[in-house]
Amino acid sequence: MDYKAPQSVSEDLRELLESRARQDGPRVERIDVDNHVFWIKRVEQLDLRYRLQKGDPRKAFERERLAYHEMNAAMAPVPKLVAEGHDFLVLPDCGLDLRKLLERQEDTTKRDQMLLDASVMLANFHKLGFAHGRPSPKDMCQVDGQMLLLDFERYKHQNNTPVGQARDLVVFAFNVAAHSPEMRGVLPDAMAAYRAVADQAIWPLAQRWCRWFRWADWATKPLQRRPKGRSREFKAIPVVLDLFLSD
Repeated sequence: MDYKAPQSVSEDLRELLESRARQDGPRVERIDVDNHVFWIKRVEQLDLRYRLQKGDPRKAFERERLAYHEMNAAMAPVPKLVAEGHDFLVLPDCGLDLRKLLERQEDTTKRDQMLLDASVMLANFHKLGFAHGRPSPKDMCQVDGQMLLLDFERYKHQNNTPVGQARDLVVFAFNVAAHSPEMRGVLPDAMAAYRAVADQAIWPLAQRWCRWFRWADWATKPLQRRPKGRSREFKAIPVVLDLFLSD
């Protein structure tokens, strides 16, 4: 049985979800209704120490709510907001995130195609004028064959520029290289798929961004030689720089 939630719901179901979301509960809560799964996201409650580290959770919540309003209106590749309130959002379940899908897919052809599809989705998302802020396979999912983006707590209007989109592209490639290393060999094709759809100005801006951060490769060389599990992000740095600067 498919437990993924529908992307649109009846008014009765929306009222039921809103009623549940207004009750006390964890910051992120799963709710099962009529054999479908939804997720309630509430404003995070932080003590002073974590507020200083992570920032104002209310502002992050409002950024994400604004993102869904604007992106749903533009028919961007994101889930449709099901319900909302002053301190909660309700979103449909979208199944496993792309990072897990890549890990579990044994058919290499299908696995590679998922990464290509994600890259094209990101390009189409950027063509609508948006930037995610920190895209990663863990912030992507596949619903009915369509890739969608999730998690917009870092969404800001000032990032909705070619420069912000170029940074998105580099961060996406970095997250693939660091956390899905089995996909590193497919990254050149994924970048080609992105470039075939996106604004041609994005790639040179991404290259410029990488040139600025060459120092990160030099500075982390000793850390890159650490055991695999402890240094995967450091090991991804030269992979990504080579990916963008070899062209």
